[in-house]
Amino acid sequence: MPQRIHKKEKNSVLRRLWNIAIVRHLLYAVVGFPALITAINVALKVGTQHGKSFPVPDFTGMTVAEATAAGHAKRLRVEVIDSVFVPYRPPGSVFRQLPEAYAQVKDNRRVLLTINATTPRRVTVPDVVGYSLRQAKSVLVSQGLSVGRLRYIPDMATNNVLEQYYDGLPVVANMQLNAGSEIDLVLGLNLNRHGQYTTIPTVAGMSAETAKDVLLDYSLNARFHYDRNVTNYTDSLAARIYRQSPAPSLSMIWPLGTRVDVYLQPANDEPADGPNE
Repeated sequence: MPQRIHKKEKNSVLRRLWNIAIVRHLLYAVVGFPALITAINVALKVGTQHGKSFPVPDFTGMTVAEATAAGHAKRLRVEVIDSVFVPYRPPGSVFRQLPEAYAQVKDNRRVLLTINATTPRRVTVPDVVGYSLRQAKSVLVSQGLSVGRLRYIPDMATNNVLEQYYDGLPVVANMQLNAGSEIDLVLGLNLNRHGQYTTIPTVAGMSAETAKDVLLDYSLNARFHYDRNVTNYTDSLAARIYRQSPAPSLSMIWPLGTRVDVYLQPANDEPADGPNE
């Protein structure tokens, strides 16, 4: 009997507490808050496709139509935003993409493409006769051109540009060429003064472009040889020099215009059986 009376009193106290609004609201909050957090987490996972990322395809080398179709198959939005002209790449093909290939993304992600222009940019060849080699190189590069082969002939001023050629023919006024073309220079060499000789720097580990730039600063010509693992233009850009001939030398014994043969392979590769020239 006393236990039954105690139970009734307990239930009465609970009813009185339940009738207090603030207590009731606190109980709602205690029970409802975890449920609300759970519902939010589920909604976020569904809305953001949590854990359902996938690698971006490599669109490099594809046409725009091929890249668009491949992107659509992966539920990606493929957009062309820019174009450049890269020699030896198929016109209209994808040159660069963002995000890069194999980056992890989710559905409906935009992939921005830069394509290789169908026609190269044309530039006017500047007249660099009378310039020093260093000045001529700077001017040509600023116009989107580059220095090709150096040839020296006797003259009163060493490294003074006497003539300029493209593809074996003299450059004429207002001549238009594709950007990236090489201009060969004929330079003076004073046989009666010091400065007829140069040293040979080390170019090991450099790219072809960097090595050529360095060797030109020493008034040297470069000839590049790629091993058999370098099979395309993209490989050649990434290739690094593993050997050069003549070897690096600090002695001023090499005539200006000496040719340095450099041998390249893909980065971190072992040399193949032989070079592709």
